[in-house]
Amino acid sequence: MASAPTVDEREEGGALVFQRGKKLHDEYYIISVRDNAEGACVRFSAYELESSETYDLLYNYSDFDALFKTHPELVNPTNKEGRYDWVVDRLDFSTEGGGHKRLILASEPTVEEEVEESKSIIASPKAKQKERLTYADRQRLRQEADKLEEKRAANIAMKSEKNRKAFVAELQEKRKLEELKATSRKQRIDEERAERREKAEMQKHINEERQKRYAENDKKRDERIKALEAERRKRDLAAIQELVEAASLKKAEAAARLEEARQRKREEENAIQADLAAKKKLEQKVDAKREAAIAERTMRIKSAEREYLQDRHRQIKAIEAEKNEKEARKQEYLREKAAQRASQLREKHERIEAWEHSEDIRTQNNLKKEHARNMLMLDHIESLRQQFSQEQTLAQARKQAALEQRKEREAQEAEQAAEEHKRKAELDRKRQESIASREATRKERNQQYCTKIRDMKTAQALRLREQAAKLEEAREKTREEKQREREFRAEQDYAAAQVESQREENIKNKEQERDRKFAAMIKAQKEREAQDALEIEARKHQRRQQEKEQAQKKEEEDQQRKKQMAVLEDQREAMIKQRASERNKREQERLRTSVSGSQSEAAEAATAAASAPVEAVPSK
Repeated sequence: MASAPTVDEREEGGALVFQRGKKLHDEYYIISVRDNAEGACVRFSAYELESSETYDLLYNYSDFDALFKTHPELVNPTNKEGRYDWVVDRLDFSTEGGGHKRLILASEPTVEEEVEESKSIIASPKAKQKERLTYADRQRLRQEADKLEEKRAANIAMKSEKNRKAFVAELQEKRKLEELKATSRKQRIDEERAERREKAEMQKHINEERQKRYAENDKKRDERIKALEAERRKRDLAAIQELVEAASLKKAEAAARLEEARQRKREEENAIQADLAAKKKLEQKVDAKREAAIAERTMRIKSAEREYLQDRHRQIKAIEAEKNEKEARKQEYLREKAAQRASQLREKHERIEAWEHSEDIRTQNNLKKEHARNMLMLDHIESLRQQFSQEQTLAQARKQAALEQRKEREAQEAEQAAEEHKRKAELDRKRQESIASREATRKERNQQYCTKIRDMKTAQALRLREQAAKLEEAREKTREEKQREREFRAEQDYAAAQVESQREENIKNKEQERDRKFAAMIKAQKEREAQDALEIEARKHQRRQQEKEQAQKKEEEDQQRKKQMAVLEDQREAMIKQRASERNKREQERLRTSVSGSQSEAAEAATAAASAPVEAVPSK
């Protein structure tokens, strides 16, 4: 009897021939009747004022005439308005079959909240219409209807105003609810933004404190080095002055002995020169072998590092079951590398301390060795060796303690980094879950909206997922940049170790050269020492300059990365604001359209009802 409406049927519904208002299930509807002569059908449309949805019920002419076979007063096809009013009184909704509402024709008139007075007015005509009326009865009813026309128009106006006020009140309530939702959403956004700013300020303060501590430590270290250098120069000058004074006092007494000593010295120097030449050749051979061994060891170290990095990259991609074994191997390898690095640093510092110590003692005893070269030199060298072994033992103990502290510090930093990464991952997961839950809740609340609103919400969910994907991609890029930065720091450490090794080799060569020229004059020795000190200071200055440049470069990279994160955060906030503004505009436009449409339709309903024939029941 009734068929589901299609788009073509709605577009070709026919001319509007009847319209009135009706309340069904506490909702207000405008019932429109369209007569489609081309399609030979009559369409009843119920427009819901609350959701702006339309429900249709379609009859062809034969089915529509069959409805009134048992109603003598409506059998006549010319009584169209009476037929339309009869059908409208019996319209109802059915929710069978999936929960969707469908417009149907009930067997009895549906209950409406009519005014008692209107019911009493229309009760007697309808009761009499059940029997066949004579011409006199119809004339009498028509005269009574003419008298009631004015009162009927007043009732229609009153009910229309009541419906309009109810609709406007409900519309205002919905508008207030939307405003409250927008205010709450904006408040949550402001709170999250304030929290992020607070975290950024805290991190910035921590970084500033750390940089300040680093600067203070560098300043203290420079001041300490300058103080030690000044004290060493003072001690050297004092010792040289004392030796010069002692030499001037004993010069007259030792003239004869110096002559004999010079003769013996020339003989010994000749022998020493011959020994030095032989030793020099032997040392050159040893140095060549050492350089070859060092180059080979360097190649082995580089090859081992490359193999380690490749193996580590493969192990990262291995299955989760091998994770524990991989971690154990990694820890073992790190311990071996730490031990190797500690041994290298220990040897380097031992050589530096031995050189500084021997330099101090040599400076203090140069003039003494000029007067007593033979037995006193041997005794002095033996004492130097003993003292060197003792200091080497002490230095080794200090370096071992420093190495243990460094291992503990590195382990703590690694644990803190792992905890921080885990915490960030948990926060990201919770944020994604919260976003998904809020999206699902929002979709459930908005299921009562029209199809256009649901499509917009779906598009918004897709944009949020794309944004989450972009955010995850940015995090992945940040992790890759950190990985590259760690590799770059490892390469820099390796390069610094190479430079340090070359420096130690240079220092060793200079020590050998100084030993070969041990018998030179005091003036030449002072010039050579000044030149060596100048070169050492230049290298230290260069190294400090390199370290400062590296620190500055790292700080610039960190600032660039922070700027990129700030740009991404600003873009995200701008997108959130834009979506909220667009959603508010759409809601306001929809509400304005609904209000204007309902008002115009109510006015049209009142006009149509006022111009309806006598048999039509007054609309609400």
